[in-house]
Amino acid sequence: MEPLSDDAIDLLVRDIKKRERIIINSDELKNGLPIISIGLPEVWDLVDLYPPGGLPQSMKVRLNESDFYIVRFSCSFRPKPNGCNIDWARFIVQLYPGDEGQPIAFDLYPSMVTQEVKHNVKVTLSPTIRFQEVEAGLGCINFGIEYVELNPIISANGVGEDQISWDYHEAKGSKIQGSRLMHMLLKVPKGMKPVVARLDLIADVKIREQFLRLIPGKKEITAKTLRLKLIE
Repeated sequence: MEPLSDDAIDLLVRDIKKRERIIINSDELKNGLPIISIGLPEVWDLVDLYPPGGLPQSMKVRLNESDFYIVRFSCSFRPKPNGCNIDWARFIVQLYPGDEGQPIAFDLYPSMVTQEVKHNVKVTLSPTIRFQEVEAGLGCINFGIEYVELNPIISANGVGEDQISWDYHEAKGSKIQGSRLMHMLLKVPKGMKPVVARLDLIADVKIREQFLRLIPGKKEITAKTLRLKLIE
């Protein structure tokens, strides 16, 4: 699969053309529109997250074939107090191939949050190397990822693929604002380094019942798009 290009981003913009959205530039951002940004990801080698001898046997088998990493992504939404709301946003990750093969997303979290706000959610890895939620205070896990709050509506796509995305939709009583965290279990061909990725963030902004689209542009490429080495 080809990497996500600027043309692909433009096609994505057109999928809501019927709602008469327009592209806005960096100068318009200064006039009170919500601001979106992408944080630098953090990466942990899966082996380093377990104490010596603590890896489940099923994980050891998979690690003989591929390398696994936990990657934490972050983005931020900063609405201004002028009646502007973010109606929808999409965080996109494109994983680039190397000489050894193609990295893919083995699992994603959060995968689906549709109804109520979740508080103090703790996530670990199952012996089959999948994200799973565990009860707060459970002491038998080797490591855990904690989400102080998960707000609907969130949906993830791209497990088993090189193009991954998280969609955020505004829900009743839950606005798209603040910092959001996302985790990917990254499967990489054995010994492959570096692993390069491109991150994109797109958002719809609702202002006085009209919609504008906030997307990476030539003047804002560093703010809304990052191309970086996840693993060196």
